[in-house]
Amino acid sequence: MLSPLIKNTNFRYYTFVLVILFMKLHSQDINSQYSLELNPGISNQWWSQYNNYGRELSEIGLTYKTNYKMKNVNLRLNIFASKNQIHIGESYIKSKLFSNTYLRAGKYYKDFSKYLNDDLSSGSLLISNNAEPMPKVGLLSSYKFKKNQNINFNFGISHGLFSTSQAYETAPMLHEKFIYLNYVKNKNELSVGLVHEAIWGGSTKEYGKFPNSFKDFFKIFISSDGPFVEGSDHANALGNHLGIWDFSYQKKTIDKVFKLYYQHFFEDTSGLRFANKSDGLWGVELSNYIKNTNILIEYLNTTNQDRDPPYVNDNYYNHYEYIEGWSYKGYSIGNPFIDFNDSNPSKVLHIGISSFKKNKYDYQFLLSRKINTSDSIKYKLSVDKIINHYLVGIVISGNEKGSKNIGIKFSYNL
Repeated sequence: MLSPLIKNTNFRYYTFVLVILFMKLHSQDINSQYSLELNPGISNQWWSQYNNYGRELSEIGLTYKTNYKMKNVNLRLNIFASKNQIHIGESYIKSKLFSNTYLRAGKYYKDFSKYLNDDLSSGSLLISNNAEPMPKVGLLSSYKFKKNQNINFNFGISHGLFSTSQAYETAPMLHEKFIYLNYVKNKNELSVGLVHEAIWGGSTKEYGKFPNSFKDFFKIFISSDGPFVEGSDHANALGNHLGIWDFSYQKKTIDKVFKLYYQHFFEDTSGLRFANKSDGLWGVELSNYIKNTNILIEYLNTTNQDRDPPYVNDNYYNHYEYIEGWSYKGYSIGNPFIDFNDSNPSKVLHIGISSFKKNKYDYQFLLSRKINTSDSIKYKLSVDKIINHYLVGIVISGNEKGSKNIGIKFSYNL
């Protein structure tokens, strides 16, 4: 008899509120933030829908965030509730095992591309804030050469799980690993990284159960071929593989930071060898070159994905067996301008600007447009004011020709 009650959205909403209050009463030493969002007239504008942590825009929403740090453990919780959903955002426990090695478990985004400003960027090519974070467990570590303190490596591996859906009878798994070589001298830092992602295992109605044994995991790890399919020219790699070459340069002075980066996307050996030319995400960010201001400019190019078939004949974020492609719960896991349903080649110009003036008005401005085809300018403006422990703000998103979405937000920090 409890099932109809539990399914009632109002019941879930008020239960969520009571749980938060209970946690606060018993956790006086935890830093917490409560946020209330009001969207009286919902209009699904681009920057209201995307890079919004996989959340659906609602007339009213309540967010609870907490972060608790002990000596070797960091605990984070992020929960969002509306009348239609209760959404668990980035929530995890991270523990130091030894030296520079950490274990992280829960729902989280990524441990690579740390240079990227996720609040201003159009979105990482692999894992952005566009979709809900996936449940994962991962190890990450770093190593610095004793003979040359200017050179260090950081690397990691993780295992994640997608969700069941209309397409997936059994949820596929995620394999993720990365390695970066970093050179740091004086005020300069140069980094070159390789990140590999793979969807594997699970089952669909159309193709049945996919290989998921421990032996198959090693094939996924090295991108080895799967079984030969009759009618094909050759055996394809087991699972759905994708990744990036990740290049970044940073120059840091006392009060300024200059960043230059390029994420080169690949789905097979042709892209790994740069046969898809300059495809990827190019970016530059200037911090405090204008006082208390961040300026970010990005250029996204995906027009070379099918430039030389059959050698270069990709459809980014798509896959014929894993038919939901590089997506999680209906949202692209990577950059939202690449559609996992039908990746039309495009070029996008994106600008992000934000201020960080203490005890004054803060703002964030996003503006994007496809530049190789007819497209409207998509924008979002957020203005906040902190008063004691309170934050009051307004958010306006829309495009140059369409309707606007105007929202109000209130936050309280303890």
